[in-house]
Amino acid sequence: MLNGTSDVGSGRYGTATKTQATLDENNIKWQPAMSTKGVPFEIGVKSHRDTVHHSCNTSANPKGDFGLVVNWPFDKNDDWKSTRNDVQDTAAITRYSLYSSASPIYDYVLEVTNTVDYNYRFYDQTGDSYQINTYEEGDHLVRYNSEKPNVVFITGS
Repeated sequence: MLNGTSDVGSGRYGTATKTQATLDENNIKWQPAMSTKGVPFEIGVKSHRDTVHHSCNTSANPKGDFGLVVNWPFDKNDDWKSTRNDVQDTAAITRYSLYSSASPIYDYVLEVTNTVDYNYRFYDQTGDSYQINTYEEGDHLVRYNSEKPNVVFITGS
């Protein structure tokens, strides 16, 4: 957060909104996982019927390990927010959304769209992290619980 504002950027992909109020659980493949602090969470990928996925092209964006400070705050709606240019260029994440989960088990959903395959870690304000190893470009999701759900740091390798 810089001067009390989030770091949402206009980005080269512009801003986009989505109208879905809740996730269609039938179009998402969920896999159980464990955070770095041993807390269960789930990783989701939208099915091909909902989102077009392509094999990631690592030659378009030379892939390197990274760590970036971000400020992705929880929002009560599920609108997409474009990422800053440095996040797009370094992490190949073009947009995100962090909102309330419709799940009876998990409180929050983080959705990201990537353009290069990475093994990402998303860190919340408690220091816990949630790993997503993407092998396709497109939309990826994490359902999790946290006392402080805002995403403040991301890494990739």
